[in-house]
Amino acid sequence: MKPKKLFFKLTAVFISATMAFGLMTAAAGASAATVTPSGYITAYEEYVSQHMDALETLTNGLRNHESTISLRTNGVKSEDFHMLYHAVVHMNPELFYVGENFQYSLYYNGSTPYVANVYPYYTFTAGEVAQMMTAFDEKSEYFLSKVNENMSDFEKALILHDELILHSNYLLEGDTYTLMVDGTGKCEDYSRAYAFLLAQVGIKSEMIFSEVMCHQWLKVCIDGTYYHVDPTWDDPIVVDPNQYAQSGETRPNGYQGRAYHTNFLVSDSLIQSENFEMQHVGFDTYHESPSTYDNAQFRNIRSAFGYVDGDLYTMRYNSNDYTTQLVCYDPDDDTFQTVQFYDFYWSAGQQGFWVNSFSNLQVCDDILYFNGHDGVYTYDPATGQSLKYADDPAQNDIYGMYINNRTIYVYTAPDPNSLQDAWVIGTIEEPLPPLELGDVDQNGRVDICDCTMIQRYAATIESIDARQLVAADYDGDGSVTISDATAIQKAIAMIV
Repeated sequence: MKPKKLFFKLTAVFISATMAFGLMTAAAGASAATVTPSGYITAYEEYVSQHMDALETLTNGLRNHESTISLRTNGVKSEDFHMLYHAVVHMNPELFYVGENFQYSLYYNGSTPYVANVYPYYTFTAGEVAQMMTAFDEKSEYFLSKVNENMSDFEKALILHDELILHSNYLLEGDTYTLMVDGTGKCEDYSRAYAFLLAQVGIKSEMIFSEVMCHQWLKVCIDGTYYHVDPTWDDPIVVDPNQYAQSGETRPNGYQGRAYHTNFLVSDSLIQSENFEMQHVGFDTYHESPSTYDNAQFRNIRSAFGYVDGDLYTMRYNSNDYTTQLVCYDPDDDTFQTVQFYDFYWSAGQQGFWVNSFSNLQVCDDILYFNGHDGVYTYDPATGQSLKYADDPAQNDIYGMYINNRTIYVYTAPDPNSLQDAWVIGTIEEPLPPLELGDVDQNGRVDICDCTMIQRYAATIESIDARQLVAADYDGDGSVTISDATAIQKAIAMIV
């Protein structure tokens, strides 16, 4: 949410001010592990670049929960300070414990007033801040565990975008802390939490504000170029949030356990177009955004993407035969390859069904989990095996799912336009330890029985799971063939 313009009459050397910036009022404090790397999140970049020393001083003071922060040597005019303070908080999402109210004292150079000392208002004590940051750190680590150094920046940005949306629920009340930890917050909270996670994996972003829209989103830097990303509007909302604002209720708005990509990596021209599904207007930006991804196929996907062993997977609806497809996406050439077809049908009453797919995909232990209308299914990319993991015991269909800490949550409703609450359909067991190399039959030793199982697998007579596949690759060439059985036979013979 962009700040409203403020006008102050400087009548004394001690000023009390209230920021109307729509900043968060929750609290926490920056631990050593929770600091935004310098320069990875920008706001009002052209303006802030003129006050880098003051920016650093103010940032460090707020991080350290200082009651008085001196800017006497930084030369910040009082008329510039409010924007600087606003920028600092948005460029460092871990500073969400900084309250809206603050005071500052002045000194004069001639007739020009400058800021001498800043007296921030913190919504929690330093002790409370430290405790809350523990939860903030833990949830940050959870999100960051979904990406790895082998991913491209595009893949990291995509996975973090989807994971944050799946674990978040738009509420008119909330802040960056509650968005990250509890999954509830507003547009600025979505944007700041996402920017914080991106910064932790080395991806830069620019905060974007629109006073006209009363809205905030960000631009994300992919391969040196910035593109619009609006995580708030990529989180499905099936009712008008204003309904709840007018009624005074704080009920979550249509959280469906799915993620859209309409507002992911969009150009300046497209996002401002009247023909764009969610037109954005009334903003300034420091970085231009070209149309690189404007026609990308991923923009039509309404299921989260999952990453396994270098590949991106998601669920896609096939309008030709009304089936749901599990597909593998290649971002280099913007193509999908169908992995499996599923006959999922969401009832529309009597003999009708909804012409759409409401499947969502998640990854746990390199296994794909996704919902149909009647339960949760799995697909193992290593073996190509697809199974039904859990049935839906409810009378209504499942319209989405997500996994949090190995617990699978699903959303059931009479139709896709109804508000839904999540409930647990199952908990994924911790993975078993790796098998000894060659112990394919899992009996605790390597013998001729393992050779036989490998031979039967190579002849497509018998199937083995991913854990067994690793143990079966005895010669270490990356595939399981008769050669592995031969290698085991030779090893047994040498022992004998």
